[in-house]
Amino acid sequence: MKRRPIIYYFAACVLLVNACSSGEPEEVQQFQTPGDADSKDQSKEYLKEKAAGDAFLAKNKVRKEVKSTASGLQYEVLKEGNGPKPTAESIVKVHYTGYLINGSKFESSLDQGEPAEFPLNQVIKGWTEGVQFMSVGSKYKFFIPTELAYDQQSNEKIKAGSTLIFEIELLEIKESEKAKGIKFLEQNKQKPGVKVTSTGLQYEVIKATTGKKPRATDKVKVHYTGKLLDGKTFDSSVERGQPAEFMLNAVIPGWTEGLQLMSIGSKFKFYIPSELAYGDHAQPGSPIGPGSTLVFDVELLEIKK
Repeated sequence: MKRRPIIYYFAACVLLVNACSSGEPEEVQQFQTPGDADSKDQSKEYLKEKAAGDAFLAKNKVRKEVKSTASGLQYEVLKEGNGPKPTAESIVKVHYTGYLINGSKFESSLDQGEPAEFPLNQVIKGWTEGVQFMSVGSKYKFFIPTELAYDQQSNEKIKAGSTLIFEIELLEIKESEKAKGIKFLEQNKQKPGVKVTSTGLQYEVIKATTGKKPRATDKVKVHYTGKLLDGKTFDSSVERGQPAEFMLNAVIPGWTEGLQLMSIGSKFKFYIPSELAYGDHAQPGSPIGPGSTLVFDVELLEIKK
């Protein structure tokens, strides 16, 4: 059984990332937030851990090799690389080892024998900020205050309020789906026939008709085919041989906006930015990954009341 790296869990306990390349089941490391019944005792424990971390960071930042950022993140350059640097939207591949301030190790991709790969904007804040300083090939040590780590959350290895230390080697930067989408849309909007709305939705009129257009509160009947930027079909009412019916205000924003431009019998092609689709969330059981720009061929068959 594979185990997801602990860095994926923040805020809502489980981050929406696809970290593992294989289909093996994963062991989930759950973080807990104090409930009402035990909040008093856990608050004391949190303050104790936070005080210890603050004291450690106060001493650590005076070392000449340690740099501090405005957020309170501290870091030390162990080896500088000469490759590109990631952005918050990048997918990065790293080796890392995580320690508590007492020196005990709680997680290591090196021990697991496999680098970790993830969207940089979907991990703890200290990682999102810090790894952007790194070039491919570099190795840094980060000293992360609890506010930039798990704060009041805890698990069997990390107590609430813990300051964390990570040694990270940046191995590779991969272009994220969001970055691919931005690049595609920038080029696509230059093509003849492509129109762009104020929200960033792009569309082409494949077959124009005149007549009634739906409102956001209407129920519509459509045929559609949805594809990723690589041309892979992820859903199609045409292939199923059965039109879809739905309330127009109960679907992704790109559909709600776009179909109101259509008349019955028309066919449009929509190029939907991730912000108007599923955002930075992967769709379980679907090839739609975080940040995906989607392309839909839609035929409006009927408006129902």
